[in-house]
Amino acid sequence: MQQQMHWQETTRISTDALQALEAAWRGWGEGGQLPTRARFDPMDFPELLPWILLGEITPATAGPRSYDVLFRYLGSEFERYFKASNLTRAHLSSVGPPYTERWFAVYDAVIRRQQPHYFTGAPFGTGYEYLPLEMLVLPFARTDTAETRPKVGFVLCAFARLELV
Repeated sequence: MQQQMHWQETTRISTDALQALEAAWRGWGEGGQLPTRARFDPMDFPELLPWILLGEITPATAGPRSYDVLFRYLGSEFERYFKASNLTRAHLSSVGPPYTERWFAVYDAVIRRQQPHYFTGAPFGTGYEYLPLEMLVLPFARTDTAETRPKVGFVLCAFARLELV
């Protein structure tokens, strides 16, 4: 049960669609910089569109972290399998335990390293725990920052179902 409560970080992804998205992300950065959110057009990845979660990093109003996540877009399959149809325009901090910490751990990792991250797991506490997924998490820079090393302003989580062997 404890292992199910957390996404398990892994060293690679196996799904072709997620690999194509990561390859595109790597091509969007200029001079080794984080790509901006404007470079990502979800319509370029129709297979993944239902499985995407896009969050904007915002200042925290309370809590243990200096940031929060405003959910900007939730794909239909994400909403279905994660029972999240009411979360668009909600903040991660308002989701409640144990989900808040499960997801903040993902955001912490990608914000800290500003690189793609890979995870495996399943929807937790939704009745779909049998559904194995892999997740690609990509950071995007804000376009409204003047810093030489832009901060992560958006994080994209894209999911794919793992085939059982």
